[in-house]
Amino acid sequence: MKVQVQDLGKLRREMQIEIPFDEIRGEYQQVKDQLRNTRLRGFRPGKFPKGWMKSRFRSSMAYEIRERLFPQFYSRALQSENLIPAVPPTSLNIDFDEKKPLSFKVELEIAPTLPEIDYDKLALEEQELGEVTDKDIDDMLQQLRRARSVREPKEAGVVEKGNLVTFDARGTLDGEPLPEEQQIEKSEFEVGGELFTEFSDAVLGMAVEETKTVTLEMGSTFNDELQGKSAEFEITVQSIELLTLPELDDEFFKSYGHDTEEDLRKAVREMQSENKKNNRMTDYREQLLPQLVRQLEDIDLPESSIAEREKALKEEKNEAGEELTEEQISQRMEAHRDRLRRDFLVDHIFRSAALQLDEATLANRFSNAAGMMGLSAQDFYNHRYGRVMMNSMVAELRGEQALNHVIEKLVGPETASEASENAEEKQETATEQD
Repeated sequence: MKVQVQDLGKLRREMQIEIPFDEIRGEYQQVKDQLRNTRLRGFRPGKFPKGWMKSRFRSSMAYEIRERLFPQFYSRALQSENLIPAVPPTSLNIDFDEKKPLSFKVELEIAPTLPEIDYDKLALEEQELGEVTDKDIDDMLQQLRRARSVREPKEAGVVEKGNLVTFDARGTLDGEPLPEEQQIEKSEFEVGGELFTEFSDAVLGMAVEETKTVTLEMGSTFNDELQGKSAEFEITVQSIELLTLPELDDEFFKSYGHDTEEDLRKAVREMQSENKKNNRMTDYREQLLPQLVRQLEDIDLPESSIAEREKALKEEKNEAGEELTEEQISQRMEAHRDRLRRDFLVDHIFRSAALQLDEATLANRFSNAAGMMGLSAQDFYNHRYGRVMMNSMVAELRGEQALNHVIEKLVGPETASEASENAEEKQETATEQD
């Protein structure tokens, strides 16, 4: 295989790849053999209209090249030239004939060269772990009890704190209905809990099928553009249920894999301690990432990705069906540039430090996600959504590991390694039978 690379400026490269005829001849022959076995109506086996074989060979071979052969040879060419693509090829020209070599001309953009991290400009506000208190354990036990709670309809009476309520809420802002995706229909929440907090006080004292209109300030239930604004809502309670929590007895402890309350509390304490370590590490990563991205403000970014994102934003509509303002486009474009910088940074750290993906953590996270869907890990992966989630998890985990590597250099290996242990396995101690 012959490879020639031409520098087109900044990150753009043109790559010419030629596959010798002797290497590609078998692929040509395989396609021709498949075509010879084709049976056409009105023709004897092995007989075809004039010119049919040559025409079909070109179309069939072109498909084989694009779908199967090009990815293989492109990957080999990148490795041989030590190039890391930033985006998929921006153009591809293929030249082939059944008696000639196969050649590609590819235009691509490569990953930028990154400066060395300036550790002197990085600072972390170190966080104390703090001890796990009895209240922390009591709160967690309450959550575990809720996971085993029994629901039953509330036959009479009105909504009280702790009830499970299903409700509708149709909202208007300045006399105009909220966007349909921000309207609430047959949604369920525990009154006084963490969800739909704007509506907890409003539904207190309401009966089933009762409707009332209230003015509320919109909070975390709604999108960023609506939060903090006051809207008028017509609320209807559809159903009220009682939540009966199990007693803290031997049956409850055994349902979580422990014989006594003392054993369960010990497991919960360990899990809470691990959560504190991981929360501290998450805080460190959130502190660190913007500082690292700022060190990359002057690097070149792939022009094709920038142009594609800008074009998409100019065609995008907001929730009111209006075009985005120039300021909104500018803000989202800068966020896109920062995402590119972050992705290049993570990849650079991962490669330069020769890090290995934590396969055990990845498998555990994916298995947990599959379980939430009621599927095995393999069945979930067989779904397109499962494969998309797997790719997302890989990217997220690579980011965590790369930033943990930098944190280790700043705060020492003991703190970082403590916090980057596989907390998911620890949590199974208390919840694996949930």
